[in-house]
Amino acid sequence: MMAMFAADTGRGPHLRLTAGKNSLEMHNRSLTLAALALLLATLPAGESRAASAARAGTEGAALVAALPSAIGVTEQLAFHALSGFALDGLDPVTYFLPEGPRPGRGAYEIVWRGAAWRFHSASNRAAFAAGPERFAPRLGGYDPVALAQGRLAAGRPDLHVVVDGRLYLFHDAQSLERFAEAAAGGVLADAERAWPRVAAGLVDPASGS
Repeated sequence: MMAMFAADTGRGPHLRLTAGKNSLEMHNRSLTLAALALLLATLPAGESRAASAARAGTEGAALVAALPSAIGVTEQLAFHALSGFALDGLDPVTYFLPEGPRPGRGAYEIVWRGAAWRFHSASNRAAFAAGPERFAPRLGGYDPVALAQGRLAAGRPDLHVVVDGRLYLFHDAQSLERFAEAAAGGVLADAERAWPRVAAGLVDPASGS
């Protein structure tokens, strides 16, 4: 079993989990209200209230329908609380390259499984698009040590290990140290066995439930 470890003592941005189906509904409701507010702000001053409401309803529905797929509505992936980026905007492909993780760029971005993913180059984005599961963190980006113990803790992109071509993230430096000191294969096996059951109870961005 081959493993590469990496740790950064600085605290990265906090990660959070969404609150399940209610978060998805609130997220969509917020988008709708924001779209209507934007539309109402542009209505002619002399237009009657009834006519304004009717036109806002029609044009607002069209505006909402044109909005991009929602980002940050999943519990099955840990993501940045403010931006909605997976891996805090780091390029997932670069975790597997000799230079290690590198920041992604806004010009190279895709949305996959409810999170936004950024890439350092067009070729890295193409590689990810061809096989996302190969590069995305295993276990949804949750800490394998915590999962093996029956707990759910979001991993940090700056605390990671690559084992047998798979990327795993850790919640804190102590968890990464425990992993390094333990029988890594046993921890990962326990975490992988626990993950399908845990994931089944989390929000799936494909279904919204």
